[in-house]
Amino acid sequence: MTERNYTSAFAATLAFFAILLPLTGCSGSTVHSQDNANRSRQPAKATPDVKGKKMSAELKYPTVDKITAFRQLDSYIFDIHYGRKSEPKNLDPVHVEEFIREKVDRTKEPQSFERTRNVVDIYDLATVVDHFTKLLVRDEKDERGILQSIQSVRLLAEQGDGNMQKKAFDYYEYLVKHPVSETAYEALVEAASSFSTSYSPATLLDTLKRQYPKLKEKGKTDYYIDGVAEQVFSLMNGRLPQLVDQINARNSILNIAKPEDRIAKLTAIYLSQDDLTSPELERWSARQLRRLSREGQTETIIAVIRKAATAIKAGGFKEEEEESFLLRAARAVRFFGGELSADEKALVAAGSEYQVDYLDRDLF
Repeated sequence: MTERNYTSAFAATLAFFAILLPLTGCSGSTVHSQDNANRSRQPAKATPDVKGKKMSAELKYPTVDKITAFRQLDSYIFDIHYGRKSEPKNLDPVHVEEFIREKVDRTKEPQSFERTRNVVDIYDLATVVDHFTKLLVRDEKDERGILQSIQSVRLLAEQGDGNMQKKAFDYYEYLVKHPVSETAYEALVEAASSFSTSYSPATLLDTLKRQYPKLKEKGKTDYYIDGVAEQVFSLMNGRLPQLVDQINARNSILNIAKPEDRIAKLTAIYLSQDDLTSPELERWSARQLRRLSREGQTETIIAVIRKAATAIKAGGFKEEEEESFLLRAARAVRFFGGELSADEKALVAAGSEYQVDYLDRDLF
């Protein structure tokens, strides 16, 4: 399924849930959409000359100085309405971690926690999980506290090891049962996408089923509450089963015995060349490829990405779609330290700065 086909179908599914956003405190679209094929091609701008830039020891990308890094992070994470709309990519991970530890605490808005989770994912900062563990002390008093904790739990589930993921799930179960959780049901359902093998929807599903008739009864005399009841019904019968299917699909991929076959499946998802492709799965596949790289599979990953790029060229895509997919592949090769070919260099040089790819930290 191409990104264009997926986007139109997915947009219809999400339309209904848009009315729930005020309840979650997370209004505003997800900032890291991979829907690049639908965007008009824009001429790439020259890379700006950043004062104080240096070369990252990890990926050889230019990085800005600490003051600039803090300003960019502050704009993206905390200035929700008027600041940056996408994660800054040209930062030293050391500065990112320092900013998070100094600035992100319970005084910040839930959406700032969500954006922090996005930044942690981009920079692969598993080292900050202890910071968010310390914020989870079971003292949530209102919807705001619940939503902050949901994002913290998701971060632990995505970045932590097996033991940390278990702790995250236990805390998640506690949040599901919390007395004020009914205002955050959508966020709790969406949090399912952060878990893998340890996730079971039993507690959440039971809670939704128990609350639905109560809300429906209240809704007889309150139009707003009746709307919430119908939203809960849709969550437990639509979105939640969809996410559970997604989790099962992810687990089947992780259980593929041969590493090269597993990498090929993950690469196909990341490059939107698989029927399972979705924004959530693309981000998840990028995370898994990074982990496999750390485990010594980098050369295999690069080879598989290039093989997939060759198949894309022969796939009969429209020019705009093909360029988008190939640009993502070339950026991924560069991300994992591969020496770019002349064609790949040309793709990266001419690539649209408006295309945001998870496996990329270049300056733009």
